[in-house]
Amino acid sequence: MSVSVGEARIEDPLLARTPAGAVLRLGFPLALGLASHALINLVDLLLVGRLGGEAIQAAHVATTWNFLPMIVGNCVSMALLAQLSRCLGRSEIEAARQLHHRAQWFMLWLSLAVALVSTAPAGPMVDVTGLAGKTREQAVHYLVVSNLGCVPMFVLMQTTAAMRAAGEAMAPLALLLLANLLNLALDIVLLFGWDALGIPSFGVVGAAYATVTARTIAAALAVLWLLRRNHPLSLRAVRPAAIPVMGPLLQDAWPMILQIGLRAGLVVLLTIVVQHRFGDSATVALGITTRLDTLILFGSLGFANAATAYAARAVVSGLPGRARSAGLWGAGAAGLFGTAIVLCLQHWAQAVVTLFLPQPAPAVSAACELYLNTAAWAHVLGAIAFGAIGAVHGAGRMIAPLVVDLAAFAVATVLLCGAYWIGVEMRGVYLTLVLGLGCVAVLQVAHVLWGRWVHPRGA
Repeated sequence: MSVSVGEARIEDPLLARTPAGAVLRLGFPLALGLASHALINLVDLLLVGRLGGEAIQAAHVATTWNFLPMIVGNCVSMALLAQLSRCLGRSEIEAARQLHHRAQWFMLWLSLAVALVSTAPAGPMVDVTGLAGKTREQAVHYLVVSNLGCVPMFVLMQTTAAMRAAGEAMAPLALLLLANLLNLALDIVLLFGWDALGIPSFGVVGAAYATVTARTIAAALAVLWLLRRNHPLSLRAVRPAAIPVMGPLLQDAWPMILQIGLRAGLVVLLTIVVQHRFGDSATVALGITTRLDTLILFGSLGFANAATAYAARAVVSGLPGRARSAGLWGAGAAGLFGTAIVLCLQHWAQAVVTLFLPQPAPAVSAACELYLNTAAWAHVLGAIAFGAIGAVHGAGRMIAPLVVDLAAFAVATVLLCGAYWIGVEMRGVYLTLVLGLGCVAVLQVAHVLWGRWVHPRGA
């Protein structure tokens, strides 16, 4: 199908669909695939819970800090997704292949640098949360393994981003689900050992080793998929071209890194506040509930990625109305996806808690239920914002959404710190998150509706 723009006609299979059809058709499998990143951590938590509350504390603190380098890789891959989508929207196939080829090499070197930089301060990062003794040692070990595992994680993110830019949904979903299955099998062996094969139990850190190994295998398969000659962005037979990659990718990625970093930083701050203000039981509860939140976060990124791919092509094709519509559909779909998850978690709250911690203390169960009934809604609002922001990023506009986030998260941080200092109870602390993320959602959707991001640069 061709799309008319003035007197020109554009042949684009993605733009042949309506914004709603494209965002939902591409976004739903992407949401499932990206949510499987969170599912890997949930599988880990399910088995780690069999080792007790201290193991959950150690894994929670480590994975919360490990989320920071994950943000860097994810945002660089999202920048690549937007740039490749714009190239393909202009039918610049060879330029897209050259960009893709150089971007994959750049991501490899970036992953090595991030792995080393994020691993060095592992001890102090754990210490600031207040953990001590054996729990602290387990958390540090877990964090070191996870941060060194940035290399396969970054490669997997970058390769699946290229697949999404090419309009593929099932291939990245299959790879990420495969990583989950491998992770589950390795978790069972490494967490608890296998006497028949002489494999000892690694304890809670076995979950980190399992995740890194599973992602390494999935990343290798992803590279093989992109080496096929008939792939639109094949890594084979690419003519050498001295095109800039690092600068453009980082220029587009750093605002997104700050945006997601603000969200991750708020979780780190929340962990510090809860540990110091409410004690171990509340932190164990956070170890369960914040892992569940990541299902909403990564699922929303799936719809945001779909909005990015569609809006990028719509903007370069002179279709601003379609680009705005893609942002609204991305926001709405992400919000509905998150709402469905929260409602399910609330309905089966006690069953969910006992799934991850077979014999939870009453205080842990109560803290989990309180979180799911209050703070979890903040992440639904955050999902709405992410869905909307995805379209703006597709147009190559990065700064305006960041400015909105900085203002709203400054308010949320002040509220959270104020709640800590004046001694507000746990419910009040969690409600500050809802208020802060509500501001983010309203402002980002308003920017999609009325902002100038759909106009060409300089217009």
